[in-house]
Amino acid sequence: MKNRRASIRAVKFVVALVGALLFFAPFALVIFNSVKPLDQIMTDLLGLPRTVQLGNYLNAWEELNMGKVMLNTILVTGISLVLILMLSSMVAYWTVRHPSRYSRLFEKLLVCSLLIPFAAVMLSLVKTMSALHLTSSLWGGIITYSGMGIAFGTFMMIGAVKGIPLELEESAHLDGANVYQTFFLIVMPLLRPTLLSLFVLDLFWIWNDYIVALTLLNTSDLMTLQLAINKLFGLYSNQWDVALPAIVISILPILVINVIMQKKIVAGVAAGAVKG
Repeated sequence: MKNRRASIRAVKFVVALVGALLFFAPFALVIFNSVKPLDQIMTDLLGLPRTVQLGNYLNAWEELNMGKVMLNTILVTGISLVLILMLSSMVAYWTVRHPSRYSRLFEKLLVCSLLIPFAAVMLSLVKTMSALHLTSSLWGGIITYSGMGIAFGTFMMIGAVKGIPLELEESAHLDGANVYQTFFLIVMPLLRPTLLSLFVLDLFWIWNDYIVALTLLNTSDLMTLQLAINKLFGLYSNQWDVALPAIVISILPILVINVIMQKKIVAGVAAGAVKG
């Protein structure tokens, strides 16, 4: 019996190890090739670097104006996340705590909106943003990301708000708390696991998004990371020795956030699963 359990554990370990290697292999390939000269990248893509050329990172930073591009990406991502998290939780709270046929209809329309692909609204979005003079503005991207993210965020938050006992809010009202104090001091802390899960999902989406940025932020002063990296690939030339270091630089902030918040992210997802 013990030998059988040991064999099962060994098989599980091997499977997990193989899975981890397969998951890490593309990332390792990008890192190794990011320090190779261009000719070595083109002739020996899968091999280890024979010459370590760290100057590729400096070239990528200077050629893409990475400081400006990174700042644009951080601003768009950060402000959009704040708006999505705040507005989604507020809308979900109102929908759950004010049940009526209108709120139920709103919830159904919200779910239906998640089924609409971005390509179907792209033309109307561009026309609307052009009329509002927001096609060449960071705020145009921020408003678009926020509007697109609120639907899914509210859908997630509705389930979380339903899991909060109404008696907690009634006790706060008896103690003299108004609706704003109740929401921000009682409800919001209890929504933290779901907020954290939504934060991670939307962070990856907005930081790595290309379509919305291409549609609304496609100017040299407003470029995000994905747009800037894509500019390195043309019809007749591909600057792999610049693009690969730029890709590594774009991955690092997300990687650092995941390492720092790993325990909280796992705990938040697990708490949300148990609550659901």
